Amino acid sequence: YLEDRFGGRNSSSSSSSERNHRFVLDTAEDRAFVQLMVRIHDIYISSPNCTQPHFSHTQGCMYLDPVATKYTPARRTMPDPSIRAAKLNEIYDRLCWLEATAKLPYLAGERITHADISWFPTCIFMEVLLPYVFGWVPIFYETTNFPRLKEWFGLCLTNEHFASVRLDIYDTLMKQKEDGRFEGVREVVRNHPQLKWVHTKLDGT
Repeated sequence: YLEDRFGGRNSSSSSSSERNHRFVLDTAEDRAFVQLMVRIHDIYISSPNCTQPHFSHTQGCMYLDPVATKYTPARRTMPDPSIRAAKLNEIYDRLCWLEATAKLPYLAGERITHADISWFPTCIFMEVLLPYVFGWVPIFYETTNFPRLKEWFGLCLTNEHFASVRLDIYDTLMKQKEDGRFEGVREVVRNHPQLKWVHTKLDGT
């Protein structure tokens, strides 16, 4: 919707200022790169691509309970710890891909695009839940693991609209944390130390 409503293709007659405030990039190659970024996010992180019980999007491993709760209906639970650990590994793999592929200063280069708008809200869940639930380092605030993503995330936070989105999501997650929403997943982690829950470049995984 944002691309269709506000992102009209740039024309040669557009001013530099107008071009810099549009979401759709100038060339077919650049637009395809943005679409790739969004596609990776939507397929591998944010969508289960299945409506059957217990099938979940990858990011659900961070917060979907193993049993039914007021936050997780029975059909959306994630009862198998090994599935949860595998999805967590997928998050790490996609972050490694994003770290290597992002053009910077924004994900597709000099301008904000659909890629940034797609990834940034999801990364707020990662910012909060990967350290709290699984014991990861604060990946968007240190330079050992994902220094380029740290740079991108920090730049996004200087934009008032991105900052407002972060505040809304962060505050909601903090309230849910206080309400104990994530304790079921934390218990799974504690009860299954044989599974890999922490991923870092320091150990090569």
